[in-house]
Amino acid sequence: MYHALRHLLEEDEFTVVERFDLPGRPSRHGNIPRFLFDSRLGLYLHRMAKEENWPGALWSHQAQALTALGSGENVVVSTGTASGKSLVFRTLAFHKCLLEPNSRILVFYPLKALAADQVRGWKEMADSLEFEPQNIGRIDGSVVDFSEREAILERAQVVVMTPDVCHAWLMSRLSRPVVKKFVRSLSTLIMDEAHTLEGVFGSNFAFLIRRLIAARNHLLLDDENASPLQLVAATATIKNPAKHLKQLTGSEFYVVDHTTDGAEQHERIVAHVECEEGEEFQVATALHEHVLRNGKTGGFITFLDSRKGVERLAMQSSNGHVTQELGDLLVSADVLPYRSGYDANDRTHIEQRLKAGTLRGVVSTSALELGIDISHLCVGFNIGVPATRKAYRQRLGRIGRSGPGAFIIIAPRYAFSAYGTSFREYHEMSVEPSYLYLDNRFMQFAHGRCLAVELESVGASSSTPTRVAWPIGFREMHAAARPGGRRPPEYDAVAALGGDTPHYGYPLRNVGEINFKIKRHSDADSVGDVNQLQALRECYPGATYLHLSRAYEVQAWHTSSFESFIRVKPSTPFRLTQPRIRTWIHAGIAPVDLQENRLMRGEAGFLAECQMQITERVEGYHDSRTNRFHPYSELQQQNPNMRARTRNFRTSGVVLYLKAKWFANASLRRALADWIREVFLREYSVAPQDIGAVGTNISVIGLDGGRHRGSCIAIYDETYGSLRLTEKLYLYFEHVVGRLCAAVESGSLDTDGHFLEVVSELQEAISAFSESHSTPRDGTEAPIGYDQVFTQGSLVNFRETGQIGTDVRIIQPTMMNGNLMYQVELSARPGNKGGKRWVDASVVQPSAISDAWEYAWWNRETETYENPPDFEPNHPNDSKGLLV
Repeated sequence: MYHALRHLLEEDEFTVVERFDLPGRPSRHGNIPRFLFDSRLGLYLHRMAKEENWPGALWSHQAQALTALGSGENVVVSTGTASGKSLVFRTLAFHKCLLEPNSRILVFYPLKALAADQVRGWKEMADSLEFEPQNIGRIDGSVVDFSEREAILERAQVVVMTPDVCHAWLMSRLSRPVVKKFVRSLSTLIMDEAHTLEGVFGSNFAFLIRRLIAARNHLLLDDENASPLQLVAATATIKNPAKHLKQLTGSEFYVVDHTTDGAEQHERIVAHVECEEGEEFQVATALHEHVLRNGKTGGFITFLDSRKGVERLAMQSSNGHVTQELGDLLVSADVLPYRSGYDANDRTHIEQRLKAGTLRGVVSTSALELGIDISHLCVGFNIGVPATRKAYRQRLGRIGRSGPGAFIIIAPRYAFSAYGTSFREYHEMSVEPSYLYLDNRFMQFAHGRCLAVELESVGASSSTPTRVAWPIGFREMHAAARPGGRRPPEYDAVAALGGDTPHYGYPLRNVGEINFKIKRHSDADSVGDVNQLQALRECYPGATYLHLSRAYEVQAWHTSSFESFIRVKPSTPFRLTQPRIRTWIHAGIAPVDLQENRLMRGEAGFLAECQMQITERVEGYHDSRTNRFHPYSELQQQNPNMRARTRNFRTSGVVLYLKAKWFANASLRRALADWIREVFLREYSVAPQDIGAVGTNISVIGLDGGRHRGSCIAIYDETYGSLRLTEKLYLYFEHVVGRLCAAVESGSLDTDGHFLEVVSELQEAISAFSESHSTPRDGTEAPIGYDQVFTQGSLVNFRETGQIGTDVRIIQPTMMNGNLMYQVELSARPGNKGGKRWVDASVVQPSAISDAWEYAWWNRETETYENPPDFEPNHPNDSKGLLV
């Protein structure tokens, strides 16, 4: 296949926009650390090197990593794909198991597919070491019998597990003696593919690992000789690995990175093949047919970031097998789809055919971009540019592991230049940082609920455990989440979702949302699973849902306190549907709504990062077979199950308002919002499904309490409670607009001349914005130990999140738990008796209807109004009206 594709690239049948070759390199070696000879691992590695005729037993980075691990360090190995990172942590694990028979090793893999593949590697090495095979255990969703899981914990020294099962099953059963014994005996925790531990999944994992450490700490209180849990991480693509792992786990790490990578690499061809917009599948199908027809050996993998797209492309490339029964298809098809949500047996069958080399091609989402070693894959395709440079590096790394390879981007000519780079420049850019946001209050509440259950299970005090690096704010949230805690009303819905089984009610891969099984009927086996965000886009009533090259029609959504599932029936693959989703946004730019007081203003408008209430509603769908739009308002008259479905959530985002005449044009605003989102996603490598953008149905409460309706654009986090992914858009908005302006000027974007004028005017308006926040008029910083506060008796405006403000009178300021608070007096009005109340200073601002307020300096230590030392006012009324 490699030679067939290489020959094709040299012909004129396909247009190659850009091509470059990545040369191979020889290996570099290092010596076996001496401590490994205390067990039989040293001789094993020596024998392996002799059989391979290597000048040294280990690659240089492997030797460095094992030396650090032998001295007790936590280590992250951040080297290229196929660089033998697995050998490093397997060597340490077996060394510990042989010297300490009672110790246990927990190995986390982020996906079941990867766990299944890697267990084979663990068992092969165990067999070579004459290590009993039953000492290697695997627990994930494919092991459904709880008694079997406990038996694995009892007998196995090395347990391979997904974080999902650890969270939902292991941590919920800490009261079981076998689980307590396992957690107490943990000596090492291994995290493979650590770059996947970011976003929602990674942020949830950060709480899980701290809860696991807290449980182990308590169970070892009576053991004075207990050693700290040693942490090992492996990743091929991560920026600032030490910083990320510190945030992820709360612990320091020794870093082994690409500068010491000694692994051999084979040469690879990398190319961008042109296709017209919308014709990616036709070009990919033609390339598939060519390599299948002309390549006698090898296999290909094609990546794209759409579950439905994976199914459609596999159908087109399956050589007529789409009409076969599912069992026959899995056995005989040359090309199969692969994505998350598959039944364990189907997934295992595809993986086995890939490993054996009997499957000639596979079309996959990111589910196969991780460290599964499929040596016969020599050709890779990607539909469009990968969403992140991390994903690009991982996908490129699947190709050419045992010989030369080729990786092809199938995309329109301007796929790279539209964002101001060439393909080669994109390839050479550093990978982006991994995003974690541990301040998500709904996430903290969910893990607070789980921790409360776990502390009770191990007989610990209900207070938040010490000796664990909890994120800021978690102790207070745990206090609110545990039984008898004072829970704010906004957490009621999240509390109900967790019920009495929070470990199952709060899955690691989303925040505060329902998970649905997809079934033929309530008692049937699951066809797949989706979260609420995916369901609104893939499994709305009437939709065609594609699964393993089979089509199903969505019949109804069923939700109850016991189970939520989506009912489907078999359908035709030639009926495709597209949802119409309407989005409404309510936001505000008063201090109570802003994120870290982030507001820029000017004569032309404002830009803010703020909290938002989002409503997404699927109102109907377009049917490709009838070429008609079917609104639910009509469909439900014949079938009550055919009704609109809605997703409501709080998050954060960036809102832009301009007074320009062209900004009043809804079509222009929508186009601008979409282009800003696209440039932002590409520039900062944020996953597309994590960010939304709209240009209509937006309501923003202004500083004066009035509302800006409609004439705004908003780009927001799609995650319940927010991960603050759009923070970078606010901070670097001018840079993003500059990128957009350059793309329009170069002709890389398909727009008319008017759009260039629009973007240029936007760039000019943004450059004139300035930060808007509370500062003294003369621009000086507040002196140390002093705050600028409202004077007693000031009439000010008080407004809680999302509520209309009301004027209140200041009684006194004070400090509470490190926060500035005001005691205020509320006036009586219908539905409110008035009275005194303590409120956070961030929700208080100058009155929009009265001048009866003043600022003054306030000594934080003595809690008295007084001017700072050497204070000289520049104006007679220097303390008044200091808000810009």
